[in-house]
Amino acid sequence: PAGGLLLAVAFGLAVFFGCGVGHLGLLILGVRRTTVGEVDALRDAYGEVRRELKQARDEARAILTAVESTTRSRQGQSMELGEVMAEVKVLQSLVERVSVRGGAPVQMLQSGQAEPAMRLVASGGHAAGAQGGRAVASPVEPMRGDGLAPVPPDSSQASDELILDHVREGLRANRIDLYLQPVVSLPQRKRRHLEVFSRIRTEAGAILLPQQYMGIAAREGLISAIDNMLLFRSVQLARRLQHSQSRIASIYVNISEHTLADATFFRDFAGFMAENRDLAQSIIFEFVQSHVGRLAGAVMLELERLARLGFRFSMDQVTDLRLDPDDLGRRHFRTVKIEAARLLEAVRREDNALDIRALKAALDRNNIDLIVEKIETEATLVEILDMPVDFGQGYLFGEPRPMRE
Repeated sequence: PAGGLLLAVAFGLAVFFGCGVGHLGLLILGVRRTTVGEVDALRDAYGEVRRELKQARDEARAILTAVESTTRSRQGQSMELGEVMAEVKVLQSLVERVSVRGGAPVQMLQSGQAEPAMRLVASGGHAAGAQGGRAVASPVEPMRGDGLAPVPPDSSQASDELILDHVREGLRANRIDLYLQPVVSLPQRKRRHLEVFSRIRTEAGAILLPQQYMGIAAREGLISAIDNMLLFRSVQLARRLQHSQSRIASIYVNISEHTLADATFFRDFAGFMAENRDLAQSIIFEFVQSHVGRLAGAVMLELERLARLGFRFSMDQVTDLRLDPDDLGRRHFRTVKIEAARLLEAVRREDNALDIRALKAALDRNNIDLIVEKIETEATLVEILDMPVDFGQGYLFGEPRPMRE
């Protein structure tokens, strides 16, 4: 009986523990299924959150892009408006001189008024251009075969009164065209700079050359007005070159003696360039050698002001080869231009009038480049390449070409 009782108790305990283990197994299985389900649910929720975050991020990026685009557009419009207003201010300061000595009054450009078919051009070297020597290949597509001919200088059509009318009308109607000529590195012949010249186009389409109108325009007090009409275009051209992929480093802008003698204009001119100081490395102002020695004190102060802003100067039409490179360096000249024929003549002279290598070494010490201009033939170039020169200019490297808008 005792053994049977113990057996019954043992069997009962076995059944109890068996039932407990089974229940525990079922419980664990239920918990595992619940946990897997919750993990799946969490995974699904996480994926949904990621999708929503990506969508929100894409929308935010699109909004930011739109805002930045709008901001750039407004800034660009603001800059363009500022540039135009500065240019109009400069134009208004001197274009009124067109009618100083007779003729109909000039209609001034008002804010918001459309400008008449303006070309993107730069200031022309009137005195230099009168010699007709410098040709150009433009970074902007040139006009070819325009068929325009100079006004015959000896015809009755070229009377002083008629030429003066052409000049005044050219200023009013914006028919001051730009011609460009390359300055190339030697011996590579790669275009590195541009020099700019002006031509006046008559209503009939003929070209009025500087030698035809310079004297008359000077007598009537219009030279500064012509320079002023073209000055802001040099700024436009320089900006266009800066924003393009052009390899043109800078443009040479001639400043006439008449403009240098006009202290009021030159002060306004310096102020205008101060507002465009970011173009200091793109514009080189060029002066004739004979004019440099006669600069007034007020003009010298304005030139010093421009130099402090980073603008550079060039000496053109050098007739006296007894240069002082140290003095030129102190006065912020960075290039000197000598005509090929004059340079070769001086080098060939038996009395050794010019030691070109000594001159070039002195120029180099003052960071002044030597440009030989009016190189017209290959034979001349061969002789020039025997000398230590930096750049060349002349018909050999391209003929004068007007520039498209």
